[in-house]
Amino acid sequence: MNNDNLLDALNRQLRRAGENDFYKARWGETPPQLASLDDFAAIAPVEQGAYAADAFAVDAPRGSFFRDDVVRVNLSPSPRGLRPIYLTANDVAALKRTNAKLYAAAGVGPGDVAITTLSYALFPAGLMIHDAFEELGVKVIPVGPGDTERTIELIRKWKVSVLYSNPSFALRLGQEGIEGIRVLIAGGEPFSAIPGYKDKVRAALGGDAVLTESYGLAECTPVARECRHENGMHIVDDWCHVEILDPESDRPVAPGEVGEITVTHLDKEAMPLVRYRTGDLAALKNEPCACGRSLTIDGGIRGRVGSMRKIKGVKLYPEQVRDVLDRVDAVKGRRYRLYFRQQEKGTAHLRLEVEGAALADGVADAIRAAFRRDIVIVPNEIAAVGALGEGPLLVDED
Repeated sequence: MNNDNLLDALNRQLRRAGENDFYKARWGETPPQLASLDDFAAIAPVEQGAYAADAFAVDAPRGSFFRDDVVRVNLSPSPRGLRPIYLTANDVAALKRTNAKLYAAAGVGPGDVAITTLSYALFPAGLMIHDAFEELGVKVIPVGPGDTERTIELIRKWKVSVLYSNPSFALRLGQEGIEGIRVLIAGGEPFSAIPGYKDKVRAALGGDAVLTESYGLAECTPVARECRHENGMHIVDDWCHVEILDPESDRPVAPGEVGEITVTHLDKEAMPLVRYRTGDLAALKNEPCACGRSLTIDGGIRGRVGSMRKIKGVKLYPEQVRDVLDRVDAVKGRRYRLYFRQQEKGTAHLRLEVEGAALADGVADAIRAAFRRDIVIVPNEIAAVGALGEGPLLVDED
């Protein structure tokens, strides 16, 4: 979407959002109107959890977004209990069109038989996926989660060619010997961000399957989805506008840098998001794909905002170390853990442990060089350990 069209869409969405009491409390009676995208960056982001808090602050658990034209109420967990996700009839129709277009880009079409194994009860995903398959003319069997044996039987009897599931369930089905899955649309769990996981699932499904990944949240699904070319999850920029913000300053980060995914709806009537901080960390790249989209999440979701530490004056997200290590062949895919402690006079000590065999000559230097290039700070110690037990990626030893 070019900047002029984006500006028009954002202004339209701001006017629509400004009709809600939630935003009136933030903006007053007159919503912001934009002369440039710089004006949009001046709007204070909405903190993660604000919509859940609203649900229990006003006519609990309906919240201030409950309105007469809502036709679908989905629910999503929150610290205080299930809270609502609202859709109008126009929202349902827009989601059908948007997701149908994305499934077509993944290689799905009217000749396919699809099974979806996500929940049809309470939560948004199951019905949303089903709607889009029907919009596309796909024959869809609504299975829902949890019944492995029945799912395998249905896939075999009905010659199912498209599977929508969590990647771990797809792997289990593949290991049970199902055949004929041409396209997997995966969501709900980390996938491409785990080294080798995609290759493992692809091998289990037969080697030729297209494996596409998706990213969304209860308040806005989809946000990004992969196409059949598997070049990463493309931002669905006709449905939402995505920014990557520095979690501390709320300012946009430089292209390619890791920051917090922040989402704004472009065509949503009920419960529209405006600069919503998701708490998820990612980087964006802008590379044209044969499917027609270009803005893409680079390397999957990198972690959560709460994991960030400032070490030696530099922000470090422990999850980003995965990418750094994977650039060094000798430690690619190995599990790792960081140990951090403050020392006297404000200095810091950072130790990196990687699982597996001892490091050959030159490997530690290669790791340091990769850290220096990609993260700026360099571990004081690097060691290989026989095994790393379960635990956090970063341990604060203070």
